[in-house]
Amino acid sequence: MEFPAPCLSLGRYRLRFQADSNADDGSLAQAGYLGSAWRGAFGHALRRAVCVTRLPACDSCMLLSSCVYPWLFESRTPPNARKLSRYPRTPGPFVLEPFNSHYDVGFGTQNLGLILFGQANDQLPYVLHALERAGRGGLTAKRVKLNLMDVQVERRVQDAVTVGVGSLDREDEWSTIHESGGQLATPQPQPLFVPASPEAVRVRLLTPLRIRRDNHLVDQRGFDFRSLAGVLLRRISLLTNFFGDTPLETDFAGLLRLADSLNIRQRKLHWREWARYSSKQETKLQMGGLVGWFEVEGLNLEPFWPYLWLGQWTHAGKGCSMGLGRYVLEPAGGAADSRRACWASPQRL
Repeated sequence: MEFPAPCLSLGRYRLRFQADSNADDGSLAQAGYLGSAWRGAFGHALRRAVCVTRLPACDSCMLLSSCVYPWLFESRTPPNARKLSRYPRTPGPFVLEPFNSHYDVGFGTQNLGLILFGQANDQLPYVLHALERAGRGGLTAKRVKLNLMDVQVERRVQDAVTVGVGSLDREDEWSTIHESGGQLATPQPQPLFVPASPEAVRVRLLTPLRIRRDNHLVDQRGFDFRSLAGVLLRRISLLTNFFGDTPLETDFAGLLRLADSLNIRQRKLHWREWARYSSKQETKLQMGGLVGWFEVEGLNLEPFWPYLWLGQWTHAGKGCSMGLGRYVLEPAGGAADSRRACWASPQRL
């Protein structure tokens, strides 16, 4: 049986910030994972930048269907949607990838990855403006202020070109499209090039993967390939249908049945706990998930390969917009370490 591959254009960007000269250089390094902080600051800054009615909530606003803020940050399923209408909310068409694990205390620099899917790339100026304001407003409880220096685009995604092992360190794979005080050169996103499917692959989970099944989070003991396949199929289907130009048409039930035939031949997974503060609920929320790696093989890997490949940019599971569920693909058997891949996987920030 043939299973059509998903088609979703995207753009991956790198924003480089400089900490304010009066900032506590070490405070961001000590803050842990900054995904929630960046997402919250981005949402507040975007709303302040584009909202003209100043209503406390969007649902009663007459501009709901035409405003950038709810479309990007509080995405809703259109009332006239013929497919996937059982989902009242759709995943936001963006992913933020904070990179503070290599925070340079001496120079006070901070890199932030940004991925926009499909039509969301048309709103890149609004998104960058909001993130610039978010940085100036300050992150974490210490309000560490960050000034945007420049914005770069990942050329490998734009040009859909494969590169070899070790290319993740090549700076010429990033092209500058904006510098502080200058104009923005808007790139044209393209669908990803998907290499041929291997017989087996290692999936390395970089940030906590949160998968809920039967109202419980899946831990390392209950994890199987179908768990990942299910959340990837759902997320990519929603993104392509509501933000892409080519809605995904495939036999989802058939794909999930095939997922049961794939074997996880090796694994080294563990649970990493992480908590974030929710200003809406005024409490700390536990956001732990699976990290580590596993290898999957089987004759039926090929139909899932485009989803696995695209998932490196879309992320998987819950909390994707704040950078959770991020993974990269590597050759099976440990031929690549955590910083290298033999395909054109998302490069490091």
